[in-house]
Amino acid sequence: MHMPQRPEHLPLLPGYRADQPLFLSGTGSVSHDELLALATALSQTLPAGAHIFNLCDDRYLFTLAFAAALIRGSVSLFPPNRLASSCRSIAENYTDVVYVTDTLVEGLIRQARQPVPRPSGSELAMPHIEADRLAFIAFTSGSTGRPRPQPKHWSDLVGCARAAARRFGFGPDLSIIATVPPQHMYGLELSVLVPMTTGARVTAARPFFPTDIRAELARAPAPRLLVTTPVHLAACVEAHLDWPAVAQVISATAPLPAELARRVETTLSTRVYEIYGSTESGSIASRETCRAPRWRWYDSVRPHGNGDAVSVTADFIHGRVPLADVLDVQDDGHFALLGRTADMIKVGGKRASLSELNLTLNAIDGVRDGAFVAPEPSGDQVGRLAVVAVAPGLDRQAIIAGLAGHIDPVFYPRRVVLVDRLPRNEAGKLPRDALLRLLDGDGGNTGNAH
Repeated sequence: MHMPQRPEHLPLLPGYRADQPLFLSGTGSVSHDELLALATALSQTLPAGAHIFNLCDDRYLFTLAFAAALIRGSVSLFPPNRLASSCRSIAENYTDVVYVTDTLVEGLIRQARQPVPRPSGSELAMPHIEADRLAFIAFTSGSTGRPRPQPKHWSDLVGCARAAARRFGFGPDLSIIATVPPQHMYGLELSVLVPMTTGARVTAARPFFPTDIRAELARAPAPRLLVTTPVHLAACVEAHLDWPAVAQVISATAPLPAELARRVETTLSTRVYEIYGSTESGSIASRETCRAPRWRWYDSVRPHGNGDAVSVTADFIHGRVPLADVLDVQDDGHFALLGRTADMIKVGGKRASLSELNLTLNAIDGVRDGAFVAPEPSGDQVGRLAVVAVAPGLDRQAIIAGLAGHIDPVFYPRRVVLVDRLPRNEAGKLPRDALLRLLDGDGGNTGNAH
């Protein structure tokens, strides 16, 4: 069988549409041509061979700096968060680091000007980027350990965005609104690379509160796609607002409870999907949460192995990538997600997934947000679990009553710490060290087992 050759170069904007808006904001729009001219001008101000530390929060300015680095031949660095300590730790491993930011980062001495250059007046040709060019280095979130670098090549990024576009039917008429940061792999793929690849519009702002999310949705032309997290979706449902038409909602970064997905579909008159992937692999599978409990691989993704030793290859992945999850791989192109390898725990000789326990916890009426926390294991056993939760009006006994009949009693939490909010990062994830600090500080009302 003849295999098509991979192209040697790919355009900077594979979905190029000249005068069509690419970014939308409250003050106007930026077209494909305008981004191209501004990125070319900015690239000429970057030092050759530098690593570009892209801290921009505004999605347009982030993409402008990323595109300029691609044109210049520089490698971008995308941190897992905007904490000065994380930035300094990463920067220690790279020479000639240039920080590009649109807002000051507290505690970071080396700051850069905003990336808004003056474009030249001459007509510009479309830059073509080597397919195997190292485009950026992303970093894992650190929720299960120290952030690790994950290099990404230009052809893989374009290929993954195209695979997502085929799966969900994304096209140039789409408007994307995203609550997740562009540095995170999920936010980068869906709200930066998909627009660059398909020509879809995307809002520059990253709305956080439900009223801001509604305002950005209302400003964007239909059809609209909301790219977000379970935490944001729960807040939107609880806000009791009138929502503009939303064609699709895509959720990731944490398991989405089925009941919440159903409420979102009713409240926003939409259809809810989840994507599956990792920083290492990019997005590789999806499911329609309310209708299909199993996951379906993207086109060209090939699984290898089963259980807790699954790896994947794909046309848009360099080499073979091991997955950090326990999967039941099936022969029809689907799989069941049984839990993360790192969150499979054993208590009293019985095994469970923390992800599944969290889904059960968050399905309890009155629990707005919550997570089980496992202590460090002794041998192959984990001690009694704890729960940190946002659950006004509930106590440990009420939470145990909500868990009863759904999980084995051996997994009932010994301690329940009630707080005003969980320490989720910008991508909606819960770093383990932040949860442990809450437990150590006992930062809320606690119920203990007898």
